Amino acid sequence: MKSLLTLIVAMAASFSCMAQSQADSAARADSILHTRIRVVPFVDAIDSVLGDLPNNLRQVTGELLLAEAETESYVSLVAVPGARNCIVRRYHSVEDTTASWQAKMFSGEDFGVASRKYQQLFQLLKVCCVRMPDSSIYYLDGVWQPAREGVTFTTSTLKLKTDDQRFRDVEVELELVYELADWGVNINIVTKKPDDVVGMGRGN
Repeated sequence: MKSLLTLIVAMAASFSCMAQSQADSAARADSILHTRIRVVPFVDAIDSVLGDLPNNLRQVTGELLLAEAETESYVSLVAVPGARNCIVRRYHSVEDTTASWQAKMFSGEDFGVASRKYQQLFQLLKVCCVRMPDSSIYYLDGVWQPAREGVTFTTSTLKLKTDDQRFRDVEVELELVYELADWGVNINIVTKKPDDVVGMGRGN
């Protein structure tokens, strides 16, 4: 009976050590991940993301967060100050293999606060640019769409002022959206396919 009790105690201690080891490993992985994520000034973060678009955002893509049918979401290794989270979303359908970047900048019940945040971010985006290795600088430009409380989705879109074909379809979308009883403000940096290209892969 005594030897059985000793065995049970030893097994319990072993399981406890294994659980602690797993917890320590998870903590170390989390620490490494957060060490790799760089929170940099707003303009620098947008520059880094825009500059990596021709590379399909590979330089700013971190660990996998969620895999779904046609998309995978990853941690962005570059983050803007004040963002709730920044993610890279990769599409792997037959028609679309591009990557996009999103920063969730605000979530709350107060439309007034959300609207001010939306307007402030648009002004910040207007001074953003991408700096190329040859010292060329391409600035963002777009049209402001004012927010109204009765409208649940408002988007202001900016594009890079350049003829560089690598950035031809790049858009920066600033959106104010109402869902689940909260107003959200997000920045989306995407590569938009022209309407006459979308769907060409079907049936072939």
